[in-house]
Amino acid sequence: MLVFDPGVRVAGIDVRWESIALAAVVLLALALWVRALGTGGGAPSWMDIGLVLGAAAVGAIVGGRLVHVLDFLDAYAADPVAAVDLGRGSASLVGAVLGGIVAGGCAGMLLGVPAGAWGDAAAVPLLVAIGGGKLAQLLGGAGLGAPWDGAWSIAYGGEGPWRSVEPWIAAWPSQALEGGWTLLGIPIVLLADSRMAGGPNTGRGLLLLSAVAWWLAGRAVIAMTWRDAPALGPIGPEGLATILALALVALAALLILRHPPRAAAPA
Repeated sequence: MLVFDPGVRVAGIDVRWESIALAAVVLLALALWVRALGTGGGAPSWMDIGLVLGAAAVGAIVGGRLVHVLDFLDAYAADPVAAVDLGRGSASLVGAVLGGIVAGGCAGMLLGVPAGAWGDAAAVPLLVAIGGGKLAQLLGGAGLGAPWDGAWSIAYGGEGPWRSVEPWIAAWPSQALEGGWTLLGIPIVLLADSRMAGGPNTGRGLLLLSAVAWWLAGRAVIAMTWRDAPALGPIGPEGLATILALALVALAALLILRHPPRAAAPA
C-alpha cells in the first residue's frame, strides 16, 4: 500500500505532485521535439512550431472529446448538450493523440513545413509524454484498474485525496503498466530510426506511426485490466477504440509504404 501526501504547499498555494510531474513531462517532451527538429537540418521557425503545436492542441481537445462521446453514445444521446460541455464527462486519450497528430500534420502541410519529418521528430517525445504522464498519475492515486491482489497490485492509504474510486482496495496498476510499456518503446523507435536513416522512407511519418502503434498495441492488452464496463468480452468502449485506432494506424502505414516517395526534381 502506498501512503504519502499527494500535495505540497508552494508559496502558500496547494499543488499536487501529480501536476508538477505532468508539467515536467510535457516540458521535457516539447524540449526533445524542438531539439529533434533542429538536428533534422535547418533551424525551424518558432512561429511554425507554435502554430503546429496550437493546431495539435485544438485537434487533441476535439478528437479526445469526440471519441469519448462515441464511446458512451447511449449516455450522451439522452442529453446531447452534455457532449459539448467539457466540464461534464471526460476525454479519450486515443482520440486526443490521433486528433492532435492529424491536426498538427494538416497545419504543417498548410505552412509548407516537412510534416512527415516533423512527425517523425515527435515519435520519441510522444512516447515520453504518454509514458511519463501515465506514471505521473501514480502520484495522484489515479489509474487503478480492476480489483486484484496479485504481486504487482497497488493501493493507497492515508487521507489523500486520491483520484481513484476506493483507492484502499488492491487493484491492477493499469496506468503504471501502460506507462512502462510506452517508455519501453523508446529504444525500439530509436533503433528503427537508425535503420531508416538515409533510406527512402526517412521523414515520411512512419517513425511516428510506429511509436503510436507500439503504444496502442500495449494499451489494447492492458485495457483488459481496467474498471470499464465491458462492451465486447472483457474490453470496454475505450479499449475497443484503442483496437480500432491501431487498425487505422496500421492502414496508414501500409498506404505510405505502398506509395514510394516522389523523386526529387532535377536541379
